[in-house]
Amino acid sequence: MVLNWRAAVPGYDLVLSTKLQRFGHLDPTSRHGGGAFVRAFWTDQGPCTLALRQSGVDMEAELLGPGATAVRDWLPTMFCFTPQELPPECAHPGLRQLARRLDGLKVGPVPWAFDVAQAFVLQQRVTFEGAARSFRTLVNRYGQPAPGPLPLKLPLHPEQWKQIGLNRIEQVEVDPQRARTLLRVAELGLELDLTKLGATRGVGPWTFQSVLGYAMGHPDAVPIGDLHLPRMIAVYFGQRPGGDERMLQLLEPYRGLRFRVLNWIMSAAHARAF
Repeated sequence: MVLNWRAAVPGYDLVLSTKLQRFGHLDPTSRHGGGAFVRAFWTDQGPCTLALRQSGVDMEAELLGPGATAVRDWLPTMFCFTPQELPPECAHPGLRQLARRLDGLKVGPVPWAFDVAQAFVLQQRVTFEGAARSFRTLVNRYGQPAPGPLPLKLPLHPEQWKQIGLNRIEQVEVDPQRARTLLRVAELGLELDLTKLGATRGVGPWTFQSVLGYAMGHPDAVPIGDLHLPRMIAVYFGQRPGGDERMLQLLEPYRGLRFRVLNWIMSAAHARAF
């Protein structure tokens, strides 16, 4: 099944906004480039491959697979953003400049929330590169081909995580603690109830808030417990590096859109690094 969808999404930049929806540049479940973003994932109706392309304010989507109908009906939700503007009293000139330059960077809810949760569990206490490598090995070894002509793989379905089991997850450089948490999250299923996720053993504030932001599009999510983020925020605001408490103090004037402020600063830092 191939379906199409099109809508105007003013003030949105597809490339900026979907960069962090890939698990590394070798992610076998997605493609990013040429003004397009392609992602394969599971739905309750079966697998789906979603290809998004932007032309001006118009967003075009092509959907393939048994899950295409359900995802097409849901797509407007992905581009429905709560107001995320800086408060008028914001006196930081650099942040105001970032807000104008990166205004198109908006993160809304995504239909692959379960995969986002598994990705952040894999990143607990290890480098991003190491976590991405483990994910890539698992998907290439156990994942199924995605619908469509691209050589994409589907991420692992919750039932596949459970079938693979603890021992085989640990074989790809995943320690027992993370492996057990991955299986606990798999028990929640594709729907990923947030209340149950927050109560899941092994899912701490960093994982939960990351899922809240990158999977649910919550504009005020703040992943506390990150190794690098507090220093990045302190340096940006011209303060001495501190921990989570200092980061929260610096972000307090922007309560309500702290996740968006974090994304502006991280995007600018990434651009400077390259």
